[in-house]
Amino acid sequence: MTVLDIVVLSVAFTAMGDSVFGKVQVVLSEGSETRTVTLDCRTPASRRIRPDALLVGEAIRQLRRMPEIRSGQARLRFSRGLRPIANQSNVA
Repeated sequence: MTVLDIVVLSVAFTAMGDSVFGKVQVVLSEGSETRTVTLDCRTPASRRIRPDALLVGEAIRQLRRMPEIRSGQARLRFSRGLRPIANQSNVA
């Protein structure tokens, strides 16, 4: 299973500012099949790591929990040159 693209659709903070949450869209390819998965992500906020990077990390963690990945039936790979948080244009 190859990750073709990752887009952060939304970023928000809790009222106390201690957590960041949002939606992350991931385009996956397996063989000739392509599918888009939208993940609801929530993670503790950080002063050192950008909020969009935290959400992308949480999305990847969730992808690794998918049954086909977890069982070893499929392997999670990333397309060459994929840089989902290289600039803010990937935050929709």
